Amino acid sequence: MKERASIYGATVEGYNVGLSLLREGYEVNVLDERIKTSFKLTDNAPTSIRQLVGEDSLYPIQPISSALQGSKEIILAPRLKYADEGRAEWLQRLKEIGQNLSENTTLVNMVPLSIGGNRETLMILEEQSGLTPGKEFAYTYLPAGGSGIAGYLGDTAPAPWMDKVFGGVRWSKSIEESEMQYIKWALLNYLPKVMGISFYREGGPSVIPENKIYLDDIAQGYYEMQLFSETLQHGETLYHFATGALKAVSGYTHTLGSYLRNYARERGLKAIRSKILLVWSHDKSEMKGERSKLLSLILGSLREVFGDVESWNPAEQTDDKKRPSNLERYQMIVPCSQTDLKLCKSFMRGDTGQSIITASVPVSLS
Repeated sequence: MKERASIYGATVEGYNVGLSLLREGYEVNVLDERIKTSFKLTDNAPTSIRQLVGEDSLYPIQPISSALQGSKEIILAPRLKYADEGRAEWLQRLKEIGQNLSENTTLVNMVPLSIGGNRETLMILEEQSGLTPGKEFAYTYLPAGGSGIAGYLGDTAPAPWMDKVFGGVRWSKSIEESEMQYIKWALLNYLPKVMGISFYREGGPSVIPENKIYLDDIAQGYYEMQLFSETLQHGETLYHFATGALKAVSGYTHTLGSYLRNYARERGLKAIRSKILLVWSHDKSEMKGERSKLLSLILGSLREVFGDVESWNPAEQTDDKKRPSNLERYQMIVPCSQTDLKLCKSFMRGDTGQSIITASVPVSLS
């Protein structure tokens, strides 16, 4: 019989791991924690989680508890939320996992955590399951997008499939060390982008980065900055790095709004009568939901100034609908990534008087 693996979380990151385990010969169940249902993958499983969840009647389903119990491998990759709501939901997810955890299971946690986060996670799992971490079940901390940084707690060596599935895992000496290595990695990757944002000021002295930084680039790592700002001790250097990064992102939203407002004025338009469309391709099933979060913040900021601000997500459209409906009503089209810029240029037809303005550093007319 095939060994069973459960992916806890109907997310892009979790589903990709599930497909890899399916190819390794596992029986794989993808658990949608929101509707408390699991989907058993078949050999002809779709390439995206959106296709799977949208067609649940085509795949064998069962309750989450049944799928978890008896799983040899459990991959923890749920959708994450921010602030207090996110923490409460995360603790509830851990309790559900612990209550259905079997002996000799290997649990891989892909959720980014702050200092002490794994210690709390293991305590809850042990409390709910009655099993001793590292002895009666193995635990791996391998945060999504962390360049393979991982820590392991178990009596035996990590399973060989992990290197195959996750692609070159960089094992730390302990869970605590991997936690710190990940925080260091996240900050080192995000702070250079923040520097580019911080020195750029529309309408005043500025230092423009060598390579254009799009809103899509700014989104990648935003979850960790929010996490660190909420969990690290006030006054610590790392805390100031994270909070400074968030302030820089907040400042950029005002810079973007300022550019659009000045551009509308130059064209003789009143802000209250201007119509703006943000175009941003992103999958709403991503674990950290960074693009959705930033998009919501940008929309809120712009709607305080402009009369009509909407968004359009090409990733949610079929191939025959890769053009926004009622496109002609918008005076300013704002692509949020390099890919979106190319798409916007492709569907603009003739001289409509519309302008494409990139949500980037620097903000620019294309």
